[in-house]
Amino acid sequence: MKCGLVIAALAATLAMPVAASEKVQPAVNANTKDSFAAVSTWVHKEMENGGRYAHLTSSERERVDGKLTEMGQLLDQHGAVEQMSDADKTKMFNDQEEVNALLASRDGDRLICKSIAPVGSHRPVKTCVTAREMEQESRGAQKMISDKAAARTQRNGN
Repeated sequence: MKCGLVIAALAATLAMPVAASEKVQPAVNANTKDSFAAVSTWVHKEMENGGRYAHLTSSERERVDGKLTEMGQLLDQHGAVEQMSDADKTKMFNDQEEVNALLASRDGDRLICKSIAPVGSHRPVKTCVTAREMEQESRGAQKMISDKAAARTQRNGN
């Protein structure tokens, strides 16, 4: 009997889908002045309300703007990455990596998955939502709590 349970558990484990490691594409990856201008415009548009990177804090937004400006200046001077000195290439690469890291951490389209056992079950179910959806749910819950508290205060005051 025990052997049958072990085999069943092993078979169930092997049948589970393996999570694929998904490589995140960098938002900023431009080698020429023209391609960088297009990417920079797109990033600025996506940092506005409702955009993919709208959840950046004001200090993160300033940091991204500053790094984009520095990268634009390097490309204005040289025209393309291939024409830069090694020091300027390194600066460009480091600025680009910092911007991409900030944008990836606040990407509203980033999937967040959790395994949660529903009430009455011991089997966890994997659910995934985007960071934007999670933020909207959180804001909705906070609004509902504050609305109920205001209504309670109003009832008690009258």
